[in-house]
Amino acid sequence: MELRTDTAGGTSVGAPPADVAFLVLPDGEAGRAALAALRVPGPRVIGHASGRPWLVGRWPDGAVAVATAGRIRIAVIGDCPLARAELKAAAGRLRDVTGLDELARRLPGSAHLLASAGGRVRVQGGVAGVRSVYRARVAGVTVAADRPDALARTTTAHIDERLLALRLMRPGVPHPLRERTLWRGVDAVAPGSCLIVDPDGTARTARWWEPPEPLLSLGQGAPLLREALAGAVRARGRVAGGVVSADDSGGMDSAAVARLATAPDRRLITVRMQQRGAGDDAGQPPGAGAEHVLLRHDRSPALYAGLDRGTGVLPAEPAHWVRAAARFDEAARQMAARGSRLHFGGHGGDELFTPPAACLHTLARTHPRIAVRYLGERRAEARWPLIATWRAVADSKDFPAWLTHGADRLTSAPPRPDRPQLGWTAELRMPGWVTADAVYTSREVLIDASYEPLAPDRGTHRTLERIRRAGAAVGYATRLAAAHGIRLAAPCLDDRVIEAVLAVHAHERAAPHRRKPLLAEAVRDLLPDDPGARTARRGPDDEDALYGFRRHRRALLALFDGSELARLGLVDDTAVRAALRAPHPTVESLLTLEPTLACEAWLRTLRPTP
Repeated sequence: MELRTDTAGGTSVGAPPADVAFLVLPDGEAGRAALAALRVPGPRVIGHASGRPWLVGRWPDGAVAVATAGRIRIAVIGDCPLARAELKAAAGRLRDVTGLDELARRLPGSAHLLASAGGRVRVQGGVAGVRSVYRARVAGVTVAADRPDALARTTTAHIDERLLALRLMRPGVPHPLRERTLWRGVDAVAPGSCLIVDPDGTARTARWWEPPEPLLSLGQGAPLLREALAGAVRARGRVAGGVVSADDSGGMDSAAVARLATAPDRRLITVRMQQRGAGDDAGQPPGAGAEHVLLRHDRSPALYAGLDRGTGVLPAEPAHWVRAAARFDEAARQMAARGSRLHFGGHGGDELFTPPAACLHTLARTHPRIAVRYLGERRAEARWPLIATWRAVADSKDFPAWLTHGADRLTSAPPRPDRPQLGWTAELRMPGWVTADAVYTSREVLIDASYEPLAPDRGTHRTLERIRRAGAAVGYATRLAAAHGIRLAAPCLDDRVIEAVLAVHAHERAAPHRRKPLLAEAVRDLLPDDPGARTARRGPDDEDALYGFRRHRRALLALFDGSELARLGLVDDTAVRAALRAPHPTVESLLTLEPTLACEAWLRTLRPTP
């Protein structure tokens, strides 16, 4: 493929209009050798000030903003609200790559941020992991990328079967193992950290972000959150044609984002996916003049559609959200047909604005009197037994000890739903069809005294872990939407919004009998009713999931007639097929199957083409 210099951001031939893929090279002669060894994802190249190649790949018009000041260059890949003069001024203040911290801590929107200064290169994504960074050694030097499969193809990396076995776990792989890629030799840079590469290709990581101390009251934090959310929406800028779309799922998060996305210079389309058993009510459009689209369930793909054909399966990793991929793809196609090139969603709002139960464990140590009241309210609501609640609150295992505890109970019976989950993670379980060898290797990986939590307390750790899980889901959905030329925006997961929420006392973000009180206070004037009085929504996919599973059961069974997972010795196909044939009266049992379905569908897409 012939590379061409790109300084203005012209469209890459043959690339989807919203798709972005790039590699980052060190500023040394060894970087040229690495470029020769790489399978470049696109024809564009942006050079260091030295003239050596820096960024190579594909990206649409306006997706990359570059500023130069002498021998220093800054690049922002994604949503950059800064004017070119502001970005150039930031480059002028930079003396070395460590000085990028100042810009990183104030930049709104969602973007990769890069710098080239003094021969060194720095690259980083966001706090939630919507925009991630990966690294590998290529031709003796460190190369970075925005997706792991690009590096895996170049290095011919092999799948790490131990980590793949962990991906079969319920309810999910815990930190720090969740951030590891499934390819040996390809490493992820943790969200909140940056990668710094020297001219000779050696590299290190450094933390640039830490969660703020929760020192603000709800009244102090609400206006800051409001401004952060509004700034996140503004950061997406204008779009060609002036048409944007937004989710209208009925949730407070999506409703608030849709309201903020309403503007005189754009046409807003709101979209709702009808649930089975629900009426045709299209909901309340977020503003005058908005067009509302109801996607009927009987005219849209059912959940679990296309898994046997690889629909929605991306090479980066097995995403557990593939059950809805065909439906999401249809929604994106419908929005693109109506002219939308930017779609807003409330993704990540539940994870961000609803503190996890583990915050009660933290609250018992920071505000014991308040904790007594909150625990009483939660016990009455969830019917937690008194002794079980007391034991959960009193548990003092540190993070490595908790993971060891989980490793010893991987094959135990599932935890009872009326027992509090106040640990560093939810109780970890392997499904019954996983082989004994896979369980054994998973235990080995989980037991490691060097593992460190994301925060000193369980509440903040669980909150950050949930935010990262939501970020991974949005990163996956972003690439599905890009195939239709749509940029997906999830303002709730922008760095500045996350900071605004975490700066507020957790117990004020989780007041009993009030749904998402911080968000409700921040957007009170945007929504027609009292947002804090809204009750929790019914599980949006319950009936749809059961229907889709029954409809596509035969295709799912075919996946385990000589599966890739069985070939690797990770599952027993007969046991998986028995579980697929079993009655599933509730969606809970399906959730146990989904990681296995996702991993098998993903492995099949990696098969060599005959």
